Amino acid sequence: MGEQKNPYQILGLPENADRELVEKKYGALVRQYKQRTDEYGTTNEDLDYYNEITKAYNEIMGIDGDYTDTDPTNIIPYSIRKKWHKISSFFDSYKLLICGGLLIVVIGVLTYLQLKDASKQDLYIKFVGAFSSGYADSEDGYIDRQIAAKSTVVEEPLVSYFTVVDGETSLLDQSAKNGAVQFRSEFTGGALDIIIIDKENLDVYVDQLVFLRLDDFLEEHKEDPGFSNLDLYRYENTGEEDDRTQSGVYAVEISSMEFFEGMNLVKRYPEERQTMYLAIARTSKNLEKAKAFAAEVIATNKE
Repeated sequence: MGEQKNPYQILGLPENADRELVEKKYGALVRQYKQRTDEYGTTNEDLDYYNEITKAYNEIMGIDGDYTDTDPTNIIPYSIRKKWHKISSFFDSYKLLICGGLLIVVIGVLTYLQLKDASKQDLYIKFVGAFSSGYADSEDGYIDRQIAAKSTVVEEPLVSYFTVVDGETSLLDQSAKNGAVQFRSEFTGGALDIIIIDKENLDVYVDQLVFLRLDDFLEEHKEDPGFSNLDLYRYENTGEEDDRTQSGVYAVEISSMEFFEGMNLVKRYPEERQTMYLAIARTSKNLEKAKAFAAEVIATNKE
């Protein structure tokens, strides 16, 4: 082993050199170190050298030093960089968890905003068959507003159409196919409450778990005005394995459409095919309001 150097020897100074000389010599060595490492990068040997001269300087000057800094000439104080490193390490360790949490928060906020906006519509009504809107020039002429004005139950209905018949012609174009896909996604996703539908389409969809079974609903209202002598649409389960629809009543005929009389609703059926039914969507998220509106429409229907 070589002879251990004293602090003055490490700095290249005579024993007991003046403190001012120590300051100047140490400053010169640090500048040389920084110039070299800035140009070629810092190696472990460079860091060992820096720590050696700094330890010698501190010992002479009576300073307690910290030699754990891996970038001692950085202009940002080591204490700040040390704290930032801890924060950075924390985020690096939990970045997936943090990103997942932020994603959940963002989705939650978006969902809240969507629900808040959707809550303005308190009932979703779908006309299925040969209906379309007769848009009026006046805002008050839109059927949504006309229904809201007449009803004592709903305030902000949202009306849409699935048009599959035009006169005597069944539509098989892309628009009708897209409408069928949308209708299915709406009733499976709980985005429908009331469905006004012709008998032909009712026959098609009744065994697809679209409609609410109305037996209990009709029993509750059997004493109400307008609920006598109703023409009901009944379904009998076939007993086959893939038939999951229970036997019972699934729709009430409202062919006179009394409630919607005078509204901007275009009927595109020939007269003999205008047999219309009111049904409640099985997946309705506004079930009580849907039942109340259904009762209101049925009560106004002409016998």
